[in-house]
Amino acid sequence: MVLALTLFTVFLLLLAIGFPVSFSMALSTLAALILGGYTLDVLSLQLVEGIKGYTLLSIPLFIIAGNLMNSAGITQRIFDFSNALIGHIRGGLAQVNIFASVIFAGISGTAVGDQAGLGAIEMRAMVGKGYEKPFSASLTLASSVIGAIIPPSVPLIVYAYLAEVSVEKLFIAGIIPGLLIAVALALYVYVGATRGYIVTPSPEPFSAKSLGHTFKDGFFALLAPAVILGGMLGGIVTPTEAGAIAVLYSLFCSMIYKELKWDSLKEAFNASVGSTALIMFLIGIGTAMGWIISAEQLPYLLSDFLLSLTENKYMMLLIINILLLILGCIMEGIPIKLIMLPILLPIIDSLGIDRMHFGIVMSYNLLLGMITPPVGLGLYVISRVGKVSIEEVVKSLLPLYLPLIIMLVILTYFPQLSLWLPSLLG
Repeated sequence: MVLALTLFTVFLLLLAIGFPVSFSMALSTLAALILGGYTLDVLSLQLVEGIKGYTLLSIPLFIIAGNLMNSAGITQRIFDFSNALIGHIRGGLAQVNIFASVIFAGISGTAVGDQAGLGAIEMRAMVGKGYEKPFSASLTLASSVIGAIIPPSVPLIVYAYLAEVSVEKLFIAGIIPGLLIAVALALYVYVGATRGYIVTPSPEPFSAKSLGHTFKDGFFALLAPAVILGGMLGGIVTPTEAGAIAVLYSLFCSMIYKELKWDSLKEAFNASVGSTALIMFLIGIGTAMGWIISAEQLPYLLSDFLLSLTENKYMMLLIINILLLILGCIMEGIPIKLIMLPILLPIIDSLGIDRMHFGIVMSYNLLLGMITPPVGLGLYVISRVGKVSIEEVVKSLLPLYLPLIIMLVILTYFPQLSLWLPSLLG
């Protein structure tokens, strides 16, 4: 117990003085192993053990696919079609922003990919039509959450690997929650535009000609989610194989549209290597941290403590949600999962909470942390992409937390929203 507390103390101290999360995890793990008298071979063994799973191969594949599609003109065509389809309804491009994120969610796998790729297109179009830049940035940030809930999803892959649940089933479990989050944001925009507390320019009239043209021009781009997800939903391919198909399909689309240049291709692969290396290192070092935490029996001690507070699963879910929301404000999602899942899984298992349902709730909860100051990575990405200050984004984002938090509550206490579709498809 003392060693585990030392581990967390060193970790938090290193974060406080400005060390990156990855280095803080590594150095605190190393310090705990030395203080505990463990052989340092444990660190190297756990690093390898943590990243050798076949399922994790899908992470770099989906990251590469998302980056390639951002560089090949696919995201622009998705946005153009979405604009032609629903740009005429109340809220105009704000609604298009949300709808395009739903389509792109079936391709990207990460919220950051949505922000950096599709987000740049969405913000440029919204500002060009007269939307305020902070609102455009905040809505783009909020809608990007959908990209990591609707499959494919890197956060869900990480959770499934750590919690030892089926990636395919967890992907399917994310479809309805992702769509409901989109509906909640769309309703908020519609009501806000109707009542006037969201300033939206007049929407453009519907044009069947424009819809037909954008559908024809973007046919292969729009087909991408069906190609990627269809095999998984039909049980034909595994998530890893679907990731490989996504990369090949991205390259196929780039040849069709002839917009992917050699420099863009190199940039996409370089960005993918950097993202993959960071994620894999975090998973590996997180596995070593989890080994120490388990060896010190901290999960069982904390489980006994929390269960002494309440054995009501609904109250426990409330406590866990509050804890995760607080942690999400100061840390990134993957490190939180790596540290907290060994502690939380015994608790949810003892209370009969389904691991797949909890995976959706936890992943969505931590995605909210990604768009929440002070550490929220999404804030910095969207600030850089949209050239707007973080303070302006946060101020404009505050009202959007309302539909997002309401959806967290709904998804937490209505597990069938996550579990119905996987059970229906068997």
